[in-house]
Amino acid sequence: MVAMLREGENVRHNKMAEWGIGKITAVDSCGTIKVIFEGTKEVSIAKGSKFLIKVDENGNKKAPPKI
Repeated sequence: MVAMLREGENVRHNKMAEWGIGKITAVDSCGTIKVIFEGTKEVSIAKGSKFLIKVDENGNKKAPPKI
């Protein structure tokens, strides 16, 4: 299942933990997500949300909403 990600949310890259927590700066209609990561201050462009994990301010993975 692919998570729905929005601008302003905190995320972590699933393979590059050393980048730290990032904040989504833009999401376009093609699924390209632009993120600024705190650890290296670099901007990364991820193709689709399959590479990003939604986290809270402390870096803990957010649980999916209960239905």
